[in-house]
Amino acid sequence: MTVPLFRRCEATLGPAVARLGVAATVLGLGALVIGIALGFATVSLGALAVSWLFFAGAAAAAVAFSAAVRCSRARWVDVASPVAEAGAAFFPFAFALLAVLLVLSGLWMPAAAGVGWGVWSWRLGRDLLASAVLFAAGRRYLRRARVGDGSQATPAAVIYLLLYAAVLSLWAIDLVMSLHDWAPSTVIPPYYFMGAFLAAIALVALAESVGREAPSGATTRQDLGKLLFAMVIMWGYLLWSAYLPVWYGNIPDETGQLLARWEGGWKLVTLGMLATVLVFPFFFLLPERTKRGRKTLAVAALSVLTGLFSEQFLLVLPSLPVHLDPPSIVLGVCVTIGVFGLVVLTVGPAFGRRGGAPSGPGSPLGSGRPAARPVAP
Repeated sequence: MTVPLFRRCEATLGPAVARLGVAATVLGLGALVIGIALGFATVSLGALAVSWLFFAGAAAAAVAFSAAVRCSRARWVDVASPVAEAGAAFFPFAFALLAVLLVLSGLWMPAAAGVGWGVWSWRLGRDLLASAVLFAAGRRYLRRARVGDGSQATPAAVIYLLLYAAVLSLWAIDLVMSLHDWAPSTVIPPYYFMGAFLAAIALVALAESVGREAPSGATTRQDLGKLLFAMVIMWGYLLWSAYLPVWYGNIPDETGQLLARWEGGWKLVTLGMLATVLVFPFFFLLPERTKRGRKTLAVAALSVLTGLFSEQFLLVLPSLPVHLDPPSIVLGVCVTIGVFGLVVLTVGPAFGRRGGAPSGPGSPLGSGRPAARPVAP
């Protein structure tokens, strides 16, 4: 499995990137094994859960964005297609990593130790089955989108969008809300899957910003910038909806999860997340020129992606009995780097192959129209 991944990555992204991807993956795997063996299972598997929630959510959301574009008959199919297919390339590995997290849940999830194996095995099977159905539906949608002009893919796109919201809500319930004893916020599931959708839009905007320039490129970037701006506001609204009732009620069982993210070093992470996902993009994308510019839109997209990644740490680690001493930090960083390396090896080749592919009959995710322009990573 490793050799074919390396060859595909080397052919599309170059040997240097492929070697870095393999080295990062090996480093992450070694850190995970060492962490579990030396008694740092909670932080090692917690870091794996953080990375998985971000990358698996973004991969599923990339396909969801393509499905939403097709259902709305927008003109961005040729822009969304490389990101969608690249996201789908990560599905098998996302499923394998989820199985690791769930099978070893007794080592890092406090809730797993408090229930019987029968109850937890049912939850494990439920999550794996739901994820398998989601990933299969995404693959089915992409296959339908490649046939002819792609007009027969709309029903499959609708089915995938419904499954996307349901399954990612399940991920949020079992991998975020079940980690602590505080009263759970029911906003967390939509907050998570809409955050993943925002990450997918930021990825599409980033891909369009670094792609080859074309006559209609500025117009498309402006549209994507407007959409990114709107989704940032939507994300901020969901965050406020999670905060306001808890602050207004001031019930200890509800305020615990907020206070845990406002103490120690987590306060800096929280402030940074708010600045990079909400405050900076909101004001930065107000002028039209920043939406149309290649570099400015790329800066806004990278800011959103950075903040959303740090947000996953806030969703997971403060709810775990983790002490952020130097060994824990090093192991967590290494595991995170390992997952990123695996993403480079899997998503990078798919994105590279599709970069510059035209949209039209017989092309990936063809829209039935002549392509507006090629898109390169």
